[in-house]
Amino acid sequence: MNFYARVAKVFAVSFLLFVNFITVSGQEDSIYRLPAGTKIRLSMDSEISSKVSSVNDTFTTTVSKPLSVSNTVVLSAGTVIEGRIIKVSGAGVGGKNGRMQVRFETIRFANNIKRQIDGLLVNELKAASSRTADLFTVFGGTALGAIFGAVTKVENGALIGAGIGAGAGTGVAMLRKGKDVYIRTDEEFEIELKSEVVLPASDY
Repeated sequence: MNFYARVAKVFAVSFLLFVNFITVSGQEDSIYRLPAGTKIRLSMDSEISSKVSSVNDTFTTTVSKPLSVSNTVVLSAGTVIEGRIIKVSGAGVGGKNGRMQVRFETIRFANNIKRQIDGLLVNELKAASSRTADLFTVFGGTALGAIFGAVTKVENGALIGAGIGAGAGTGVAMLRKGKDVYIRTDEEFEIELKSEVVLPASDY
């Protein structure tokens, strides 16, 4: 009877140790998981743009702000994250601005350890507004046309000239090339993870 009691006691102690191990492991494992929606602040290593970059061009960025989970830094500043250009079109005439879509695919850790990720920019890349230039072109053409009409001394010449100038200005605006989009060297921005990432525990 004492034998069975001892066995039961050993079993109970072993079971409690096992449960405790599982609980601690689960708690520790939580800091190694970055859930979908996690945002990471990065700095661009070398400039990319819709002017010169092509689809499938790769680039590197570095973590500019350490990322912490439960008061533990899980991504330190300087960690390298690789990205790829998946869509790009350059600026064109008619005020057509360039476009560029990028995806962030890999986190590189020490000892050549890598983790695949699915990260996208929090803020879409947009070219600087060119509306001021358009208005300047149109109204500049109107003013020049008005001067031309006044000089010709034709009845209502200034009004006619203004109309001609406005049309010319609009034509020039339509021929004007749009602006390309860039991520400049050392420019900072945020990405958002679209799926969970399990980080290597050996790094903490």
